[in-house]
Amino acid sequence: MAHLFNKINQNFFNVLSSPNKKTYVDCLFIIYNAVDSIEESFQGDREYVVQRLIDYFDDIAIEDFEEGMSNSMTSRQKANYVINVFKNSGWLGEEELGDYRTSLNLFDYSIKVIGVLDDIVNERQDEYTGEIFAIYTILNSFEVDEGIGIIEQSFKKTNDLIKKLKTLKANIYRYYFDIVSQQSKEDLQNILERLLVEYKQNFFDAAYYNLKTTDSLPRYKRAILSRVSKIYDNVNTMDELAKKVMDTKRIDDYNEAFSYLEDKLRFIIASFNALDNLILDIDRKNEQYISATASKILFLTNHSDDVEGIFNRLFKLVLEDEDFDYNNILHLAQVRNLDTESLYNERRLRVDSDPEELFITEDFISEEEKRAKAQSYLRHGIFSKKEINKHVLTLIGNGSIKASDIELNDQDDFIKLILIFLYSKSINIDYETESLKIKTTNNFVEFNDFIIRGKVKERE
Repeated sequence: MAHLFNKINQNFFNVLSSPNKKTYVDCLFIIYNAVDSIEESFQGDREYVVQRLIDYFDDIAIEDFEEGMSNSMTSRQKANYVINVFKNSGWLGEEELGDYRTSLNLFDYSIKVIGVLDDIVNERQDEYTGEIFAIYTILNSFEVDEGIGIIEQSFKKTNDLIKKLKTLKANIYRYYFDIVSQQSKEDLQNILERLLVEYKQNFFDAAYYNLKTTDSLPRYKRAILSRVSKIYDNVNTMDELAKKVMDTKRIDDYNEAFSYLEDKLRFIIASFNALDNLILDIDRKNEQYISATASKILFLTNHSDDVEGIFNRLFKLVLEDEDFDYNNILHLAQVRNLDTESLYNERRLRVDSDPEELFITEDFISEEEKRAKAQSYLRHGIFSKKEINKHVLTLIGNGSIKASDIELNDQDDFIKLILIFLYSKSINIDYETESLKIKTTNNFVEFNDFIIRGKVKERE
């Protein structure tokens, strides 16, 4: 079995765990961008790269360095020091070109790792525009003469699509984990910015929207499966393709060549049959994030005097005070088992108790308490997904409405406006929103305006 460190230098990841890791990563990006061109092909003149690093070190504070580089070093010395660190840890190599010229070359695995780090830093997300349509188009142009290339391209694109969707699901979970675990001290403004800007742009706009509309699975799944099955079930076509595989791939065994084709076709069929469940899992994970965010927004905006509002304010006090003494409200004691039988309870015969009649006086619950409880239940009900959906349909009728035209008289109206946008990305909702990217002020609230309209039913 091949081992990772048989392929790369065993000190490769020391750069990312060093006290100077921030500086090293910045320098990696500088080198990567300096040699990333068609002419250079990730091979750059050393002096040019050094000059780019000198410009960087001229602008960075001395105290940012912790070990290996002294304060007395010049920017050129620091640039050469960093290049030597990368050479010794296996990130790049150096080649003599003659005439006292040398070039710095990034290795193939270095290029891949730096590319991934760059995508993470810049929060680039995979887009799904035309992915399923591309597979459909490739298979639709199938001819036996070009059949091997078409099958291989369809297999590769299907495999890439599956990986991207799995990554998308993991990406949603990261947002969900942050909102329920790591962002407990976030205020309402930060949560809204994370939801309406970062999550919307990185998830809905870049990936999810096209997957559920123009490039949706139901539009092409049946045709793709039909085309693949037609190839797979045709004995003559498979026989001819297997012989071509033997020639092009230099495979001597006919059965091995046939299995090469069969495995790829089966993978495409199995993947598209399983895509429905994967997309359903993505929908569920999205619902979890939306529900968690809605709950957090309601928690942060609940300042009422009922039990829930009181507990909300208590929780905020506890979370904001790092030195809060829990012993004042909770009495905790250490409990141990006294002996091996300390948890044993002797079995007893079951004895049915006789229920006693319950007498409730007329003044057991006052009318004022009943009204307060009913109002509390009613208030919670108006924020449910079902009620928000009804509320929007009443607002838009058969047309549409701008968010800036909705009347906001109190805090409940403000919460409804937030939930209208939030729930518009959810399933089983009869309306959708479109951002206008225009700042507007409605009563006491400033936000980016958006249009609310009824959904057009999609034909499968």
